[in-house]
Amino acid sequence: MNRKYLTLEEVREILEKISKERELNNLQKNVLRHAQEFSKVKQKDIKRLKEKLMKIEIINEKYAAKLIDLMPKTPDEVRVVFLKDKIIPTPDDIQKILEILHGKGE
Repeated sequence: MNRKYLTLEEVREILEKISKERELNNLQKNVLRHAQEFSKVKQKDIKRLKEKLMKIEIINEKYAAKLIDLMPKTPDEVRVVFLKDKIIPTPDDIQKILEILHGKGE
C-alpha cells in the first residue's frame, strides 16, 4: 500500500471539494474544522516548500508534511519532529529547514 502524506492545507482542500458533492460524515467534519483552524501554509506554497525540504537528505514526504504543518521556529522545535524515529538532524540541516520554512531559503 502506497502512502501519501498530506499537509493540513491539502486535507482541507480535499474535504472542501468533497463537501460540495455530498454531506461529510462527523469525522470528516471534525477533520475539516481542525484543518481550517490549524493550517498555517497556503496551498500555493506547499509544493514549493515540499520540493525544497525534500532536497535535504533526511527529509522525505512524511517529514516535509509535518514540518509544513508545524512551521517550527527554533532548532529545538525542528528536532522534535524527528525524535520519534530517533533521527538527529545536523545543525546545518536544521538551519536549512528553518530558512526554507521562513522564506530565507530562496
